Amino acid sequence: MITGSLGGPHRYVPLLTRLVRRGHAVVATVPAPAPLRPGHFEASLSRLIDDRARDAVTEHVHVIGFGLGGRLALDSAARDDRIRVVQLVGAPVARLFDEPELLLSLPKDDLDSLVRMTGAGRRDLLPEALGALALRPETLYALNGLVRVAYAADDPLTPPQDLALLRLALAHSEFRAFPAGGGTAPSGRAVRRWLLDGVTPPRRRPWHR
Repeated sequence: MITGSLGGPHRYVPLLTRLVRRGHAVVATVPAPAPLRPGHFEASLSRLIDDRARDAVTEHVHVIGFGLGGRLALDSAARDDRIRVVQLVGAPVARLFDEPELLLSLPKDDLDSLVRMTGAGRRDLLPEALGALALRPETLYALNGLVRVAYAADDPLTPPQDLALLRLALAHSEFRAFPAGGGTAPSGRAVRRWLLDGVTPPRRRPWHR
């Protein structure tokens, strides 16, 4: 689980508890405050999977990514075939990184969280710090696993252009719209149930191109 930078860690505790109760080996991580370069965190996630190989079955890894963590999860899955399923909740893909005015229009608390996460120093430096993170179709084409996308229509992190890009570029995808959340990513029990339903062994969840 990649928790991203937005929202307090307490929001993830109920989901973590349910996953553990179901018998899953779970690791929750957040990118360390540092300049976010394409490929840097993704390599770190692969090393994390390597490190856990003695403790759990890692041939089939399922990654849940919240917010910016979801964007990092997608790139990780394109680079590491062990990641078979990715679930995204309120994850930006391209437009937020390509359009500085959209990025800087986020709520101040979110901007401050991104400043801490990226080490940008100031809000106005965020477009430069995040500009290289926009995912392109050629990266998404490389994803062979299933990508499940949860979004709210009024969430600025998941604009319609990003959803259209995912629909067109991904080989295997599912989309779930949740009620508007007042300009924030979907959250709450309904989202947790949706995530838990998606964490199933591949033999019990067939899907087709």
